[in-house]
Amino acid sequence: VPLQYVYDNRDNRLNPTRGFRLLAYAEPSYDLLNGAAFVKLKGEGSVYQAIDSGGKFVAAGRASLGTIAGASLQDVPADRRFYAGGGGSVRGYAYQGIGPKAADGQPIGGLSWFETSAEMRVAVTDTIGIVPFVDAGTVSTKTFPDFSDLKVGAGIGLRYLTPFGPLRVDVAVPLNPDPGDPDYGIYAGIGQAF
Repeated sequence: VPLQYVYDNRDNRLNPTRGFRLLAYAEPSYDLLNGAAFVKLKGEGSVYQAIDSGGKFVAAGRASLGTIAGASLQDVPADRRFYAGGGGSVRGYAYQGIGPKAADGQPIGGLSWFETSAEMRVAVTDTIGIVPFVDAGTVSTKTFPDFSDLKVGAGIGLRYLTPFGPLRVDVAVPLNPDPGDPDYGIYAGIGQAF
């Protein structure tokens, strides 16, 4: 039974230039087959601030933190664990490619997670923008994130503004890759990254 609270005072939900958004999430769970009870807790925040009067330069940042308490990693179903990496997470790394992996290299998820991003959204014209960015994140098998394995990615994005939100293409590279991580990532989507 998930519970969620969101406070949002951004000036525009599709392409904000000022304001912030906060989210608190709790998901108490009970596994009927194994008898494991646990709670998944997550907090997220993002902030946006135009640094000029016309809103052509917008600094944007976000941070997210989560933990699962009450059960071991093996007792938490794989689809309830935390994962990081990819276009909506830490760009430059493969989808769910950050964090603990099984012997075959597949991600196994974790009990805790941390992500952060910083962007400078620059309007070149009324419809085209560029966005240099840096993302970082980690996933741990412990109930609190282990920042010793923080993965960082950086890159640049292109935005084309439409009435239904910006069209987004980002290119990023991992700055501290592990063996098997990609050399770069290309991501496309609708809307800003956060």
